[in-house]
Parts: sequence; structure tokens; C-alpha cells
Amino acid sequence: FPLLIAGLAGIINETLDRAMLKWMLFDDLGEVQTMTQLGIYGACYKLSIVITLCIQAYRYAAEPFFFDHAKQSDSRHTYARMLHIFFAFVMLVFLVVTLFLDVFKYFIPNEAYWVGLDIVPVLLLANVFLGVYFNLSVWYKLTDKTMYGSYIAITGAIITVVLNFLLIPVLGFRGSAYATLACYFGMAAISYYFGQKHFKVPYSMGKLIGYFTLAISLFLMNEVVSFPNLIVATSVRTLMIIIFTIVIAYFEFYKPKSDVLANRDRQ
Repeated sequence: FPLLIAGLAGIINETLDRAMLKWMLFDDLGEVQTMTQLGIYGACYKLSIVITLCIQAYRYAAEPFFFDHAKQSDSRHTYARMLHIFFAFVMLVFLVVTLFLDVFKYFIPNEAYWVGLDIVPVLLLANVFLGVYFNLSVWYKLTDKTMYGSYIAITGAIITVVLNFLLIPVLGFRGSAYATLACYFGMAAISYYFGQKHFKVPYSMGKLIGYFTLAISLFLMNEVVSFPNLIVATSVRTLMIIIFTIVIAYFEFYKPKSDVLANRDRQ
């Protein structure tokens, strides 16, 4: 039953923004402009679905694994490593889409909707934190404290309603994008806080913050630097992705193995 409540609250988080956009903008902008804003928001939201698809595919495999592995002595370290690798991967996807947004934008056939492309990075990050929340939610499922899941989801729904109400009159559809990001970030943060109290998992926050900082830094660098031509731009952006991939490979695959070998040598 608590998970049912959490699911209903999750539907509110995913769909209420569009309803509020239509309701709050109609009187001021009229039907045509309101539907245009909805169209821009919906079209740009579709570009963030690439991370949503990654999350859904991951969930099908990960959730049974969470329960199956729960009785293993190293389960909590395994859960931490799963989050680290998942987060690194979705941040890599974030980089690929945002650095090559001038290519991905053609998935939106109506060029008039390209005016809203600046919200795509915001929505991608929102879905990144939704994936993080899913990983963190393992604690209340394994400890039979599913009521916390409903509390967190309801809190997310409240954040969605309040921020959409405050931001839509000022920012329009962009306000809904920032509200979505705040909602999922807030849910992830709350779940982490209570999870560490009831089911402590040794997540490396330094590593997660490092991946996030590096990805955002590369993204911002691409935003502020002016490239002389398309060839240079493509080359630099590809190099950025390679750098991020190398960092992931080093910290998630090479370094753990080298640490194990070093420990064996000392023994």
C-alpha cells in the first residue's frame, strides 16, 4: 500500500507540470501561446527520455538483484558500487546529449520548438537524480520501511506543486523544468539522509560529486567556448567525452583492481 501511494505521487511528479502550465498560462497568454509553450516543453522533454530509458532498463535487472543479493555479506558494498557505476554512466549520457545537442535537436522536427533547447540539460539532470533516487530507495524496500517511500514521493509531489506554482508565472515552461529538477534532487537527498540512518550503505560521495563536477564543468566549457568551425567543435566535444570515459574507467575498473592487488601484496 505505501508503494502504491508512492507510485501515485510519482505520477503527479511526472505529469502535473503540463497540467499546471495549461491552467496557469491560459488566462494570460491565450490558447495559442499556451499550447505553444506546452508543445515546446513536451518536445524538449522527449530528448531527456534517453536517460529515462536507461533507468527503466536498469530497473528491470537491478531490482531483482537487490533482493536476491540482500543476504550476501558484501551486499552493501555491492549496492554502493552499483550506484557509482550507474551514476557515472548516466552522467556520460548527459554529456553526449548536451555536447551534441545541435545534432539531437533534429529529433524535434518542428524547428519552432528549438527555442526551448536550453531546458534539455535541466531535464536530463532531473532524470539523472531520478535514477539516483531509484538506487537509493533500496534501503526502505529491504528493511520493510516502505512507508518512507510514500513520504518521500509525497514530499516530491509537494515540491512539484509549489515550485510550479511559483515559477511558471515568471519563467513559463522553463519554470516547470527547474521544478522537476528540484523535485527529483530533493527526493534523492531525502532518501540518502534517511537511508544512511536505517540501512547504511558506504556510498562514496566524493566520487559521485567528482563525476558530477567533471561532467558539469565539461558541459559549461562547451557552452562558453566559441569554436571556429564544426570540425573543431566536434573534435573537442569528442575529446571531452573520451576524457570523462577514461576517468570513469580508471576509478571504477582500474583502480579497484589495483587496490586489491596492492592489498594482496601487503598480505
